[in-house]
Amino acid sequence: MVKISEQAKKLMDYLGCPCEVIPAGTELSKIMNIYDNLYAKREMGGFIPMIFGFDGYFGYDYDEWKPRVEYQKEVMSEEPTIPANWFRERISEHRENLTEEELEESIGAVSGGEANRIFGGIMDFETRKSTECVIAKIPVKNPWEVFAWVPFGGWNECPTNDEIMYIAKYWYEKYNAIPAVMTHDILEFAARPVKDKKAAMELALEQYVFCSDIVDQGLNTIGALADTLMKSSVWYFWWD
Repeated sequence: MVKISEQAKKLMDYLGCPCEVIPAGTELSKIMNIYDNLYAKREMGGFIPMIFGFDGYFGYDYDEWKPRVEYQKEVMSEEPTIPANWFRERISEHRENLTEEELEESIGAVSGGEANRIFGGIMDFETRKSTECVIAKIPVKNPWEVFAWVPFGGWNECPTNDEIMYIAKYWYEKYNAIPAVMTHDILEFAARPVKDKKAAMELALEQYVFCSDIVDQGLNTIGALADTLMKSSVWYFWWD
């Protein structure tokens, strides 16, 4: 019998949709197979598969969440974020705050990236296996609407939930990227490698202003992120 933590039980109660608990220590390849099978059935089943990970130290802010129906109504009634303008403003701010030499160093060459093909947000980096997680069939028609089902964002440098929702819509329409993993501070998308170098750099700039930690505390340059996007089927975002 699978042992279920209290935070996983609370999350499943909040979601109110079909869920499967994956115990800590499960091989990541097995979880990827479960996700891929659900992903293939998503349109026929009328759901979007979403993995929620628990790292054992922090949980979700259940006590601060509004009832799901109330939350959905509020989010869907808000004025939509226009992603093109959102990115343009933040990319412009990034460039204005740097000297020409600093900007060149920030961008760098399109090289030095790493292929990312597994969900790192549910990985215990000591064992290289999974933390406890819940795979949910979120009953929404469009992938970005998962953010109208469960809240994320609005803390530290993380964009607000409504900003993330409409950015996710934009990335789905442009790159067919689908929200796939959520923890208390990590968000991952399932996507295809971006083969064109120019398109990869444009996307890398968007991802950098969306989540600067993935470069500033990880890949070091936007060009390395672009190279990663050309090799990867998973997009990883983390807000410290």
